[in-house]
Amino acid sequence: MTNRKEPASKSRRKSAWRDTRGAVMVEYALLLTFVAVPTVVGLSVAGVQLLHGYIAERDHLLYPTP
Repeated sequence: MTNRKEPASKSRRKSAWRDTRGAVMVEYALLLTFVAVPTVVGLSVAGVQLLHGYIAERDHLLYPTP
């Protein structure tokens, strides 16, 4: 086995990858904060009305005679 050094471009690529991992984590945190959390809160607030509307429409569609 010989100990060969990696080319400079490959080592730069690895260090660039390490530098971007934190940025990706920040991006996912912002996405979660600004998209997912408001969506969940909105569905929670409107959930009861949505459920009642769904049940009413489902029952209307399942009636044997309209």
